[in-house]
Amino acid sequence: MTNKTLIAPSKPLFKQPSKYKVIFIDDDITTFSSVMDILVSYFNKNEDEAYELTFKVHVEGSAIAGIYPKDIAETKISLANTELKTNAVPLQIRLTKSI
Repeated sequence: MTNKTLIAPSKPLFKQPSKYKVIFIDDDITTFSSVMDILVSYFNKNEDEAYELTFKVHVEGSAIAGIYPKDIAETKISLANTELKTNAVPLQIRLTKSI
């Protein structure tokens, strides 16, 4: 009888996807309520969180709406931009790689 050593296959190591920041940029035209609506509708913020972020955008000039994997961030931005264009709202939403 021959003894054979069996090696159990190891689990593959998965790399975490890169994260990206979604940043709202202030302008002089977009209304406070428009920014809040986008945050609630597409970035899963409740009314209080949306108000705080919108106020931060207004006072500081920009605010991070969230940090997501790239494909999720791009999808959220695309959906938000579609609504913004439909309503002729010039709000800028940017995507930058998180460190």
